[in-house]
Amino acid sequence: MMGFSYKKAIFKTAVLAVIVSLCTNLFGTIKPAEAATLLTQRYDKIDSSLTSVVALHQVGFIMTDTATPVGSVSIQFCSNTPIVQDPCTLPTGFSASSVNLAAQTGETGFSIHPSSTSNKIVLTRPAANPAGVLGTYDLSNITNPNSTGTYFVRLQTFSSLDATGAEIQHGGVVIYINNALGVSGEVPPYLSFCVGVTITAFDCSTANVFFIDFGNLLSITTSHATSQFLAASNAASGYSVAVSGTTLTSGLNTIQNLVAPANATTGTSQFGMNLRQNTIPSDGSNPVGAGTAAPVANYNAVNQYTYNNGDIIATVTHSDDLRKFTVSYITNVSNSQAGGVYATTLSFICLANF
Repeated sequence: MMGFSYKKAIFKTAVLAVIVSLCTNLFGTIKPAEAATLLTQRYDKIDSSLTSVVALHQVGFIMTDTATPVGSVSIQFCSNTPIVQDPCTLPTGFSASSVNLAAQTGETGFSIHPSSTSNKIVLTRPAANPAGVLGTYDLSNITNPNSTGTYFVRLQTFSSLDATGAEIQHGGVVIYINNALGVSGEVPPYLSFCVGVTITAFDCSTANVFFIDFGNLLSITTSHATSQFLAASNAASGYSVAVSGTTLTSGLNTIQNLVAPANATTGTSQFGMNLRQNTIPSDGSNPVGAGTAAPVANYNAVNQYTYNNGDIIATVTHSDDLRKFTVSYITNVSNSQAGGVYATTLSFICLANF
């Protein structure tokens, strides 16, 4: 029986991600559509990593967006996460209330803005286009947290003079506070990740399409499509890639997601994915590259598809070389599926394991 030829499904591989994402470095956020927003070569060198010590932090990064004027930089210290969209928890005992901008190089002309808080330093200057060079900022008179452990520095740039409004670029840095040694050093960690409909070879710069159109959905055939993501990291515990978003939706109507791995079955409303080369339908590819990261079990069976919001879909537990995954999507509809334009936005998120 013919399906609803007037039904159309569209979805986007958005933001790894993933997302997203994006060629990103460690602790950059993860949505593929935000690839161009990442600050690069980020670091925070501390002249003393002892607890409760008044220290100098040299923060460095490159503003790669040279077309948008930058009037302010937010440097925020958090104890919970480097992700700029998440709430920030003030590290116990930490204080930047008396911070001084002792020196600056590269991108210069900044001063401390009065809106700065105990854990958020706002650097301000007359808005100007960045030169795309490494900027370093010596921030003195900062009191380190009073507990040992891992802490995070969130970096954001803005056109405004007070770090408000829409951000231009962002990134994250991890630092460690201890109570035994006052030795500091820099071993740059990285997490490289990008997402696109296609990625040529292992080149994230080619990941520049983030939209998939399934076309008309018919009850007599399985609609299918693919996208790709590429990841690598020198993080000792590896990384994990997750996906989030709704199933295909049109107003109040949805196409049921496959909550457990299952075959693609025509005439049944279903939406799912896997990370393998499949034969029913013929689509997809197995992971390739020098790395050893692999799909998790539910997304690693040929011709078996599933999707649940927030699922981890691929992981590795050690530092890993470049590994490219192909995501195979399928959708089917029943004869009773309500007509409409069905769409979703999926975010692929890649984070280092702890």
